[in-house]
Amino acid sequence: MTVFKNCNIVFPEKIAFGYVIIEDGLITEVGLGDSPYEGIDFNGDYLVPGYIDIHIHGAMGSSFNLGDLEGCQKAADYHFSHGTTTMLMGVEGGLEMLEEHLPCERFPENVAGIFMEGPFISPERPGAIDPNFIKPADPQAFEDFLKKYANQIKYIAIAPEIPMAKELIKIAVKYGLKVSAGHTVASIEQLFDGMTWGISSTCHTFNGMPPLHHRSPGVVGGALLYDELFTEIICDGIHIHPDVVKLLFKVKPHDKVIAITDSVALNGVPDGTYGRRMVRGKLITLTNGITIAGSSLTMDQAVKNMASWGIELSKVIRSATSNPAKALGLSDRGTIALGLRADLLRLNKKLDIKDIYLEGIKV
Repeated sequence: MTVFKNCNIVFPEKIAFGYVIIEDGLITEVGLGDSPYEGIDFNGDYLVPGYIDIHIHGAMGSSFNLGDLEGCQKAADYHFSHGTTTMLMGVEGGLEMLEEHLPCERFPENVAGIFMEGPFISPERPGAIDPNFIKPADPQAFEDFLKKYANQIKYIAIAPEIPMAKELIKIAVKYGLKVSAGHTVASIEQLFDGMTWGISSTCHTFNGMPPLHHRSPGVVGGALLYDELFTEIICDGIHIHPDVVKLLFKVKPHDKVIAITDSVALNGVPDGTYGRRMVRGKLITLTNGITIAGSSLTMDQAVKNMASWGIELSKVIRSATSNPAKALGLSDRGTIALGLRADLLRLNKKLDIKDIYLEGIKV
């Protein structure tokens, strides 16, 4: 039995002083006030769930190339060291390209599955995705693909306006995938249709889609309007103005905002040009110097950013923990509650990570 006492426990709705007991990797007791047991004294530090990042592509020079398991481990370890105890490995490419390395032999310990960003997205909004990776819809090939690999794939971005999007989305949902609307020029009406087919979120909201217009609300308008939609948001202060992030928190239900990093392989490497992309400080762009090409963000920094912008801490932590868990259907983690996994972080008052626990074990 492990006891954490004198903690400021961050719950989805509030922060409360108390203690937590862990046994066999699970939370077996959560109490408020002073602990009746001896244990590890947090001295008022925050106890929060481990961060969950559902949209992330790599770090430290390594992308989640499924053919390079060592590189996958390196990138996953980097984000684990920044508090991400659960994540999806974000991949791009056509079905045939992905199939060359599926099923994945092993996932890093903090990886819960794969996120496919495409290939069924709009060629009008590729962002930093290689246009060669964008493929026409092929529902039968997609179903054949998922018959074999759906147990490893958890999440996919599809543009709801492309031909046969309805068939693609329904197939994805049939095999248990969660679907986001991403890299899209869909109207708000097309987004609503996509929701009736199974879309449950918007991919890096405000990015990879036309901006809000009062006569053409588009996906941004739908993301703000429809309470049932989860909304991913990149909180690096570069992709989106901090006040727009605050607006989203103000408009959306508190259980529907999802902090993501959209971190790419160039996160953590020196300034320079690397193939199609270039790094200048915290900014990563295509070599045109204009198109933002992923981020150099980590989830601990995203949390600090949101808190520094004046967003209530319990809402900030919720967006990085219980909300993404709910969006993916991960009912065994994301909140400090009885019977859930003891994936936990100890944070000081500056929100720096002091300790990381995976299933109750300090790492």
